[in-house]
Amino acid sequence: MTSGVGKVVKLLWAAPCSLVGVLVAAIAVLLGGRAVRASGVLEVTLSECEASSPAFASHLRFRAIALGHVIVAVSRQELEQLRAHELIHVRQYERWGIAFFVAYAASSVWQLLNGRSAYWDNRFEVQARVLSAQGQQEERGA
Repeated sequence: MTSGVGKVVKLLWAAPCSLVGVLVAAIAVLLGGRAVRASGVLEVTLSECEASSPAFASHLRFRAIALGHVIVAVSRQELEQLRAHELIHVRQYERWGIAFFVAYAASSVWQLLNGRSAYWDNRFEVQARVLSAQGQQEERGA
């Protein structure tokens, strides 16, 4: 689905998750962050570089996170490094819609119950790492 109608359907399907992202983005901007529209998503950063990140940023359990069509990153520098990975998550939201929140959590719980890492072994994280690495290799012409 790459038509205009397809894009609208994907936006609407992921909209409940994007709304959560917009709320998080609004808080980030109120705390001094910056928001721009790029790559078909709203990208929000708390600072330009890690060194100038707000003190609370070191306590966050993520360096970047996708919430629907919103990506929030601790710094512009980290967003540049993690953008490809987070855009895979955006595509996952487009596929799963609001069920992504439940599916992601269920995958984490399943991994924990099986003695694995809730984050590193989560099927959505594994997929995002693999696909973003493949995309980066293709960009380099490898």
